[in-house]
Amino acid sequence: MRWRRTRGPALSLAAVGALLAGCGTEVAGGGDGAEGAGAPAVVSPQPEPPEVTAPSTECPESGARVSPGLIDAAMGLRAGTIQLTNCGDQPYTVEGYPQLTLIDDELEALDVAIEHDETKITSSVAGFDEPQPVTLAPGESATASLVWRNTTDTSGPALDARYVEVVPAPGEKSQTITPDGGIDLGTTGLLGVGPWTRAAVES
Repeated sequence: MRWRRTRGPALSLAAVGALLAGCGTEVAGGGDGAEGAGAPAVVSPQPEPPEVTAPSTECPESGARVSPGLIDAAMGLRAGTIQLTNCGDQPYTVEGYPQLTLIDDELEALDVAIEHDETKITSSVAGFDEPQPVTLAPGESATASLVWRNTTDTSGPALDARYVEVVPAPGEKSQTITPDGGIDLGTTGLLGVGPWTRAAVES
């Protein structure tokens, strides 16, 4: 599956299209001469970052809140997780893979290949599990693994995502998170995503 890079802002983000308060203005044909007199001001709109999901916010209608996990970066190989927590008061069942859209600093969706087979990226990390239904009691969590590489290859444009738009399950609303350090795919354009699995319970 590939997410195509759009030429405009990602339309599904809640805050796209809004302007930052106090945007500067620039007068066309400026100067003290007559030519610049009365020229209309040109407003330079700047989009706000998307609305980011924080663990402390109120629970979504679905009863499942998505948050970024830790990112481990070493020797060009990156690994991390996305966490889904049942913040409701009823059991919540999730199965399969999260649907991800990677968004850059300019709020554009990146053209990224999403793979569910980690061996296309690396054989040095534990393999992805097979998708299984995971039923979470209130307060319990599931995680989905991420793996990618950032190489020194400069043959093409680098793809770096600041935000990740996550649809936890088909038919649910997307939630936008900001992974620590972002997802720096470089020129590989390839992201491995594992299925939802039950998170280990800390002792």
